[in-house]
Amino acid sequence: MSYNRDRNNRSPLQALNHTFFGVEETPQRALEQAAAADDTCQSLYQQLTQKTKLLANEVLTVEFPWRVRVGGTRGFRDLLLPVFHPVYGVPYIPSSSIKGVVRAWAKQHQSVNEINRLLGTLDGGVGCVQFLDAFPTGPCLSVDMANPQWHWDYNQVKYDPQPHALLSMEQPEIVIGLALTSRGTSQEDVKKVKEWLEQALAASGIGSRVSSGYGRTVLTLSTEAISRSYRFRLWTAGMYGAFAPNAENQYQGTPEFRPTAVRGMLRYWFRAIALGLYPPQQCQELEATIFGTIEPTTKKGSIRIGVEWEEEEGDRTHPHFYSGKIFLEAQDQDHLTLISRVLLLASHLGGIGRGSRRSLHWNEPYPGLRGCHWEINLSKFPLPSSRTTWPKFLQLVLDSFLTVQNPNGSPGSGNPGNPGNRYQDVLNRNARIYLVRCQELQHPEAVSDWQRNGMNSKVRGQALTLLYDNRFKGVNPQGEGNANVGGRISNNGDGSTPSYVVIKSNFPAGKSPYQTVTILGANQGNRAAFEQALPPGAIKVWPLATT
Repeated sequence: MSYNRDRNNRSPLQALNHTFFGVEETPQRALEQAAAADDTCQSLYQQLTQKTKLLANEVLTVEFPWRVRVGGTRGFRDLLLPVFHPVYGVPYIPSSSIKGVVRAWAKQHQSVNEINRLLGTLDGGVGCVQFLDAFPTGPCLSVDMANPQWHWDYNQVKYDPQPHALLSMEQPEIVIGLALTSRGTSQEDVKKVKEWLEQALAASGIGSRVSSGYGRTVLTLSTEAISRSYRFRLWTAGMYGAFAPNAENQYQGTPEFRPTAVRGMLRYWFRAIALGLYPPQQCQELEATIFGTIEPTTKKGSIRIGVEWEEEEGDRTHPHFYSGKIFLEAQDQDHLTLISRVLLLASHLGGIGRGSRRSLHWNEPYPGLRGCHWEINLSKFPLPSSRTTWPKFLQLVLDSFLTVQNPNGSPGSGNPGNPGNRYQDVLNRNARIYLVRCQELQHPEAVSDWQRNGMNSKVRGQALTLLYDNRFKGVNPQGEGNANVGGRISNNGDGSTPSYVVIKSNFPAGKSPYQTVTILGANQGNRAAFEQALPPGAIKVWPLATT
């Protein structure tokens, strides 16, 4: 049975409720239908925002640079849906959510009497100012993706990608109205609460996953938390979120800079260090303190991450380029120092998002760009580049962990497992970090034709060229390669095994370029053979003498 009505009045919720989906169809199609229906709602959004402006005494129009997600109701096939208006069926921010953000901020900065007078209480009734439901100025609903890849499994962290399609508002412009209640008499009260709202959104954001970059307004360093910012540049083959069908109806990733990828990268390297220092249970508890948890119970972490960026789109033969700032905020100075040093280490050892274990290059026989290259403000944070500066830097990273918490026992084995049963990589005595000098290594800025030059040794570097030797390269879809060194590659994202080797090209100012080569579980025979095959003169900087 089909459901027909004027497309101009259709809403996302109506699309989910009245579209038939077959048993074998993926939930993502339901979300795509909702996003497509949202595209037809421009006139409805105009009416709703105009209504807000007519009813409100003060209006605040807020732009969000990335995504916003409010709510979490269960829908079709247990999909986690955003809040849809019960009458209009479009995404919105309920007035109660806005009021909650403002009240939480006000508790830290205003007197209790003033808060209760303006916002009201359960016992005392309404205050002088009310919030109206807030609506986007136009269609903004889009398919989003959460894809946690590493999960605690008792005392080990197992590699088990679990992609979840979801809906969020992408770069919405939201109109928020404030009005006097029956108790309100002064326009100045509304203006005061509007100021609270502006400061609350800047300081705290709104909705869920704020610590991962969602629901943030134009980013500035918060005055309420200890904070730092880092300028970065990133060249990448693609940082993919949700998958959408192309002209041939094949699902391909849509390139999008994702602040969640920055958080995932930090969490990965945090674990790699922490599991080499602490017993697994203590590591898990410290991770929950720093990053927070969702299961088995929700716990807010001590750090928050934001990213502000500009983008130059690429394609299959040209890398995407992003530049901007990474913002780190924490309530504790030692936590901020720890995560800041993890960020710098991560920028020296690997990448962000898709292809994070490889320096940027052209790949054959499946033609296309692979890997990524990123840098953090090298003038302010110069790269270590020698057998003396690298151990000093690595010791600083370890010290930042030990300042936060001393081990209460011995760390676990740190075995990264085997293909098909892959566990978290650990920087312990079975790991190796080498510096491989590459005098003629080319920076991505110097490569004008990736398809023609992206495979030569000046782009790949000596370490990556060695890894692509038949003895070590990852297993391709035809089963050729070495899964114990280069991992296992999958075109559809299923059944892949991350490589046990991470290679990053580095370009220290005024010094020779080099590649860092990180070998995880180097006591395994195939990986030990790769270590032995590294070019003469490779400098080993890990393990440290004290680890």
